[in-house]
Amino acid sequence: MDNMKIGAFIAERRKAKNLTQQDLADKLAVTVQAVSKWECGKCMPDVSIMQPLCGILDISINELLGGELIPQGELIPQAEKQIMNLLHERQAIVKRTLIGVLLLIGICLAFNAIFITAIHLLMPAGTASWRIIVLTITVALSATAWVELAVLVERKMLSKLKKDKE
Repeated sequence: MDNMKIGAFIAERRKAKNLTQQDLADKLAVTVQAVSKWECGKCMPDVSIMQPLCGILDISINELLGGELIPQGELIPQAEKQIMNLLHERQAIVKRTLIGVLLLIGICLAFNAIFITAIHLLMPAGTASWRIIVLTITVALSATAWVELAVLVERKMLSKLKKDKE
């Protein structure tokens, strides 16, 4: 989605309806700054107010997301195009999230490997083997905790995406 194009379209439709930014903000129970941010392309209207916004501007959600009026005969093909664009954007977000989680896991495992190596190198030669075993187990548990944290972050991000989808 092109936020600049959508913002310009919102401004165009608002002006066509002879509404000020304040008028539109009042009708949607948002701030005039929010309307200004939409129109400047800094952000998108929240999903919860897209239908009321479209009702006020006499446009469809498809037209809003496309940033232009759609002739009646092109409505279905444009809707399918918008759906595909949104699915591609969502897929890109999921990929970025997974890559971030994998990087976090990798960094944590590398840190723990360095830590284990340092412990073994810094221990005096006569150190009891049970101490080495306890330290190794402690570091392994730490690595497990880091991996679990990364998995929890991934699940939270994916559940948020799933919730946004609904």
